[in-house]
Formats: sequence, structure tokens, C-alpha cells
Amino acid sequence: MRKQIFLMFAAAVLVLTIATGCSSDDSIKMTAGQKEALQALLRSDQDIDSKAIQGLELPEEVRDKFPAVKKAFEITCGEQKNYAFLSSPLGYRSAIDLFIVIDGEKNEMLGTRVLQHDETPLYGGDSLTKEWFLNRFKNKSANMYLNRVALEQSQPNDVIQITCATVSSQAVINGVNAAIGTYRELILGEEAQPVPLKVEGFVTEVK
Repeated sequence: MRKQIFLMFAAAVLVLTIATGCSSDDSIKMTAGQKEALQALLRSDQDIDSKAIQGLELPEEVRDKFPAVKKAFEITCGEQKNYAFLSSPLGYRSAIDLFIVIDGEKNEMLGTRVLQHDETPLYGGDSLTKEWFLNRFKNKSANMYLNRVALEQSQPNDVIQITCATVSSQAVINGVNAAIGTYRELILGEEAQPVPLKVEGFVTEVK
């Protein structure tokens, strides 16, 4: 009888240890693919120490306002702090996984990478990962949301869309804007307008 009680107690301790040992930070750790994107955007040839990357908790109100943002990170390089966001807005066919890095000193975009998408190649899907498109987000201010334009940039926050890919282009802009909104509320302590998960005003295949 005592042996059975001891075994039950040991099992309970083991379960408790496993449960408490799984840190909440596990869900916001940076994957290998995200870390590779980070190094590319930081233009770092050296492997970034995992200790320099800290996962940030997203408060419920931030998650509600910016549902595309799944993860947030603070990256410390000496005295410089940068902030990275995994944002997954809904495009024409499904989610577009974006990795966005913001310079915490200049409050501007260091860059954006598309980690995964399933957009239609015929309608600009192949262009989402091209440097000429992604470079349109580089050095944009994080103090204001970006605006999609069709042909010509007239304001600093304008981003020219991919031809024949209005929904996909707007989805990427939504994803970046969600990261900007999260950055402003979580890091700068400012209030930012909500950014929808779906592209509003367009018919998409996402149910």
C-alpha cells in the first residue's frame, strides 16, 4: 500500500515538474527560419546569440487589435534594441507569414521577409518574395501606418502594390501595419488604430 502511495506521489511530482518546466516563453521562441530572416535583415554575418533574443508577451488587448501578429521579440545588440514581429495576415488564398524588424532607435523599418505564402503565382504571388517588392517597406517610419497605392508614391508612407495583386499586396501591408501598431502600443506606449486580419473591401477565398 505504501509503495502504491509513493508511486502515485512520484507520478504527481513528475507531472507537476513537466507542467511547470514548460515555460510560457516556449510559445514565443524564435524558430530557425525566423532567426535566419532576422540575421538577413540585420545584415549580420555572425550567428546572433539566443540570449540576445527575448520573446515578448502580447497583452490580450494588443492581440485583439492586431490579430495578425503572432509573436514579438526584443533583440539586444550592445546598447541597440531592435524589435521583430511574426505577422500572419490573411491574403487572397490563405495566411501570409511575414517577419518584420523595426529599428528601436530610429523607429523605422529595417525590413520585411515573407516566410511562407500560398498566393496565386499568376496574380503576383511569385513577386511577394522578391527584393524589389520587399525593399518598398525598408526604412519606412514606424510612426504611421503604410498606405497602398497603385502606380506612384506621393507620400512617405505609400507602398506601390504588385501589379494584378491588389489583395496580396494589401494583405502584406496589413501585416506590416499590424506589426507597427503592436510596436507603438507595446514598446512606445502609444495608442494605435486596430488593423484587420483580413483584407477589407475585397472578396477573398479565405473563409
